This record gives sequence, C-alpha cells and structure tokens, in this order.
Amino acid sequence: MNPLLKSRLVATVVIVLVFLAGMAVGVSLHHALLDRGWPGFGLAGPPHHGPPPEMKSWMLARLDRHLNLTPEQHARIDTVLTRREADIRALMSATRPRFDSIATRTRSEIQAVLTPEQQQKFAEITKQMDARRGAGHP
Repeated sequence: MNPLLKSRLVATVVIVLVFLAGMAVGVSLHHALLDRGWPGFGLAGPPHHGPPPEMKSWMLARLDRHLNLTPEQHARIDTVLTRREADIRALMSATRPRFDSIATRTRSEIQAVLTPEQQQKFAEITKQMDARRGAGHP
C-alpha cells in the first residue's frame, strides 16, 4: 500500500475514533447531568439553594490531596469556600425571580408547540425535574 494513502487512512480512522469517543463522553455526561437535574436551566432554572453542600467538602479535599495543604491553609481555604457558598446563595436569591420568569415563559412556549398527548408527557417531565430540584416550580 502507498505510504501516503496508508497515513491518510490511519489519520481518518483516528479522527473517526476520536469523534466517536467524544460523542460517547458527551452522551454519558448529558445523561449523568440529566439524572442530577442540571439541564433544567432552560426549563426550570438552577437549583434553588446554590451549590450542593458536598461541593465545598469535595473541593477542599481535592485541594488538600493535590496541594498538601497545611492545617492553617486548610482552615483558611475552608473559610474562603464557606464565604463563596454564602455569596452564591445570595446571588441565587437575587436572580431566582428572573430564572423563574424565564423558565415559566420557556415552558409555556414549549407547551404551545406540543400536541395534547405531548403536553401531558411534558408536564410529567417537568414535574420530575421539579421534584429532583426540590422545588414547587412556578
């Protein structure tokens, strides 16, 4: 086989494999986030109360593991992350009405496109999303 043709064939196979791997990762990530309720931003907005409590612990543990923090650094970073959570919660409280308004409008616009049967299924989907978020969405 011609070396140029062989290298083109190998390059094409590599590109196709990378594309397929990217698709697989994307689909997996999409489903993982869907299960956690994250893609509800367009239909339901972000979670009501800001970042989950385990986020700070996870982040601090990761920093400890990768940076070998001293006890003093650990304590100071814990304070920084606690303040971050409070700031994010305050931001969420301030912007929540806008998210709710967008979510309500988005749901209404989607409902208007659907058949009655699809509207029922859509209502079930949004109810499940709201339950995952722990919300009584508008």
